[in-house]
Amino acid sequence: MSNRVRMRDVYEVPIDERDLLDMSTIHDYLRVTLGFPEHYGKNLSALYDCLGDISSPTRLYVMRDATMKPSDQYAVDMDHLCMVLLRAARENPFLSVSINTVRWPD
Repeated sequence: MSNRVRMRDVYEVPIDERDLLDMSTIHDYLRVTLGFPEHYGKNLSALYDCLGDISSPTRLYVMRDATMKPSDQYAVDMDHLCMVLLRAARENPFLSVSINTVRWPD
């Protein structure tokens, strides 16, 4: 089952830091949700390449955890992921990215 939501002919894809607890899980989620090929390399370079192939309006919205410490490796990995997403969105007119920092209630 895909988390992709069709809104006014734009696919909305949530990327929630709370639910995707490591980079391997994020890559698997994006591969399935965005329909990347089975041979998708599960690294940032492969992600950038596949995002460039998106040919229908797609919006990725990332929800970052405001309580995550910048020194945590996962936070660093997410920073790098967000940079790749933003760079791909600059290059692909079908792709947009929104990154929000959220402080969830305890």
